[in-house]
Amino acid sequence: MVKSKLAMAGVIVCSLSLPCQAEVKGAFVGPGTYATKDGCEKLAKIAAGGEKNVGTVPETLTMDGFASWEGACTFTSITEKQKGKVWHVKMQCAEEATEGPESDVFERLADGAIKVTVMDTATVVQRCDTGKGK
Repeated sequence: MVKSKLAMAGVIVCSLSLPCQAEVKGAFVGPGTYATKDGCEKLAKIAAGGEKNVGTVPETLTMDGFASWEGACTFTSITEKQKGKVWHVKMQCAEEATEGPESDVFERLADGAIKVTVMDTATVVQRCDTGKGK
């Protein structure tokens, strides 16, 4: 009964929004949480008991996609363009009342960081150490 109600809720949400696509895991990202250098510092402050709000919670990247205080993007399609190094990723994103598709290029750098390019604008994210050993 509960599963059927959840399935029905999913059908209703999909029928009311943009075309739904199945979520896929971004295994190419690997384990852990990635953010900009500043974002990792913010995560460390939160892990130490700091306040969580729109100004302190950074955008993060995990195998599930991007997450921020005001929105998220989930992976819907991943195409490897260069073995173990470059991927073209399609996502479904929602931020506040805005929802829609996005297409980014992810590149694994020599130091393990990931360069994410969106419409010719690149951002480098690194794996944050927050929570290691816990």
